[in-house]
Amino acid sequence: MSMVARKIQEQHQPQVQTKKRIRQVRNPITTGEKAIVGFVALVTFIVLGFMVNNFASLYTMNQEVYRLEQTISQQQQVNEGLSLQVVELSAPDRILHIASEQLGMSLDDNKVKVVQN
Repeated sequence: MSMVARKIQEQHQPQVQTKKRIRQVRNPITTGEKAIVGFVALVTFIVLGFMVNNFASLYTMNQEVYRLEQTISQQQQVNEGLSLQVVELSAPDRILHIASEQLGMSLDDNKVKVVQN
């Protein structure tokens, strides 16, 4: 009975059909354009990464060159000091003084031979 009542009730109700409009919105940016922009952005970031890497390596190399130049200048100063010591220690008067006083040697001019370089 309930089925019959339901059918009768459905027949008496006005059938309202609602039509839904499907609105299509087109995206102004296509998939291909998005892919191109993404590719360009990726290439840009890669190039910028290489540039930063090169600048960083140049910076470290410049620091190393500066350190080496400082080391070279310090070593040159040490070498100059040592060459002055060599000049002072190889003075003939000093050698003659040490030979006669500390080693007990005497200078005999008859036995001296002069050698030219």
